[in-house]
Amino acid sequence: MKHWQFFVAMGAAITGFSGCSPKQEVTPIPTAAHVYSIEALDSPVIFNTPQDARDVCDANLKHVERLRNEIQAIDGKHTRENTLERINEIDIAFERIMGVSELMANTHPQKEVRDEAEACTTRAAKLLTNLQQDPSLYAAVHDVDVKQLDDRAKRFVDKTLLSYRLAGVDKDEQTRKKLAELDEAMVKSGQDFDKNIRENRKTIAFTPDQLEGLPEDFMKTHAPGEDGKIVISTDYTDYFPVLNYAKREETRAELTKLFNARAYPENEDVFKNLLIQRSEYAKLLGFDSWAAYNAYDKMAKDTKTISHFIEDIAAITKPRAQAEIEELMTLKKADVPDTDGFYPWDRFYYIEALKKQKFDYDAQEVRQYLPYEKVKRGILSVASEIYGVTFQQSDRDVWHPSVEAYDVYEGDTLIARFYLDMHPREGKYGHAASFGMYSGIEGLQLPAATLVCNFPEPTPSNPALMEHNDVQTFFHEFGHLLHQLFAGRHHWAKQSGINCEWDFVEAPSQLFEDWAWDYDVLKRFAVNEAGEVIPKELVERMKKSDSVGKGVLNMRQISFAALSYTYHSQDPKDLNIQTTMDDVFAKYSPFKPYAEDHSFASFGHLNGYSSMYYTYMWSLSIAKDLAIPFHQKGLMTPDTARKYRKEILSVGGALDANEMVHNFLGRDYNLDAFKQWLNE
Repeated sequence: MKHWQFFVAMGAAITGFSGCSPKQEVTPIPTAAHVYSIEALDSPVIFNTPQDARDVCDANLKHVERLRNEIQAIDGKHTRENTLERINEIDIAFERIMGVSELMANTHPQKEVRDEAEACTTRAAKLLTNLQQDPSLYAAVHDVDVKQLDDRAKRFVDKTLLSYRLAGVDKDEQTRKKLAELDEAMVKSGQDFDKNIRENRKTIAFTPDQLEGLPEDFMKTHAPGEDGKIVISTDYTDYFPVLNYAKREETRAELTKLFNARAYPENEDVFKNLLIQRSEYAKLLGFDSWAAYNAYDKMAKDTKTISHFIEDIAAITKPRAQAEIEELMTLKKADVPDTDGFYPWDRFYYIEALKKQKFDYDAQEVRQYLPYEKVKRGILSVASEIYGVTFQQSDRDVWHPSVEAYDVYEGDTLIARFYLDMHPREGKYGHAASFGMYSGIEGLQLPAATLVCNFPEPTPSNPALMEHNDVQTFFHEFGHLLHQLFAGRHHWAKQSGINCEWDFVEAPSQLFEDWAWDYDVLKRFAVNEAGEVIPKELVERMKKSDSVGKGVLNMRQISFAALSYTYHSQDPKDLNIQTTMDDVFAKYSPFKPYAEDHSFASFGHLNGYSSMYYTYMWSLSIAKDLAIPFHQKGLMTPDTARKYRKEILSVGGALDANEMVHNFLGRDYNLDAFKQWLNE
């Protein structure tokens, strides 16, 4: 998941089903609040040229400056109408710059457009910092009589004042100037970090023998060159099949080392500078570390809570991981008798082998039922049915021929728009993420988002069979996208879209992964070329096999959570990036280390999530509790999904996450379901 605050079509035009839909409650707002000076947005704006990026930037930044001047010119009492509504429009204008610019910088096929989109983000971020450090704006918001406001408006005031304080508005002029300089430097360093990963695609050539074990359809699309060798890239569409199926350890090892060396050594200095900038920024605001600063407005609140969470989850998981490594090593020793350990490049291959041994489960057996187009249509159909919406493909402009545009309808009412950018290409963001383009503002603009993935692309001769892990990823990211779209009927931009606490952000997406494992869901679209539906007993074997390697894979997640936290919780000036990673992995990672491991250089979350990679495990613990009502009544039961949409997805950032979860569950969440899942 990525967003700026915190990333062959079927013939039928309609996907999914219409149905009875619950009406979303809209908080009453004064008539004056509907009068915007910013232009209503009829459709998402994309960049076709560098000039498009400059035009969007210029128009919105000018609007921001005008609104600031109007607030500063107020002579008398500051009110909702003359101050808060203008601050809200400022937020809307910044979102119109940041959301689309981040998307274009990561997906546009033209480098010139990507570069201009990044430049636009830099300009907007600089002005945003300037506004958040403006004492006159802070005083204006503070002057509003909150006793006259409804609860959502009061929350808007509280969150706005907090964001200003966290930008240093209450510091002296010299400190504010230094904070602004650091903020600009952090934006630049983060962009460099991401760009180095995005543009550091690597390739390696193997002989057909070295790729023994790869699926037939993979080999058909990777023909040998004149030298008899097959070129394999670090794209996900190459990397994961090789790691899953290549029988030769040296093949898996070479590709893993290449994959983990992307953006190395470039990102070592870039990240070190970013750590220093973040640390200095946090300390100027009175925090001990960037990790402490970053936790302040999250569910966790402080570093002690995060540290204890990481240690507690590690203590629960580590014994299981160690036992699993022993099992996996038995398999590896049968292939490589003189092996000296279980390495990162062994995990997928031998976990798959252990699944086959224990449950007669072979991931390749499932792939035949998962051609990309059927999976895509199936996921849209599932979401359509349970949430009571319809997805209709649109002929809106797109930035690449493979991108698809969709409109979302509730009954006859258009409520949201989104894009699918699902296949790899040069210069594109290389992972999977949902990019929020616009938050929905009632009466002004519809919410919009883009799902960016790197799944195999179908052709007339190749249906692009997917791994089940890919299907799980699709559900995950679509869960993010639905969160952005369903939380699109708010008045305040800070409460629309995915503007909840960041350590709750991954809960809705990880919850939606459960649908990828349910037979009643899969049988709707998992159909092979012969028209045969995926067998129920195969799905049951797949579900049972999912527990294989769970300890190993979760300890890996914990090791990265600990790494992101450790990098940001200590003074970075004397910190050695490589040594710190080696030490953290030695403590938490279940794998034997290797000398050429430079994973930090391509660990993109170190920019976007900084100290908060713990978010995935934290949110997962909540998601497992949220899943209980769904599994009790059935995943395709609309009543549960509609209640969940009303109490959580549609709320956006209008309530604290704890309150949202309580409203859905009827109680506070706990770790019982998570612990049970870890030990299954």
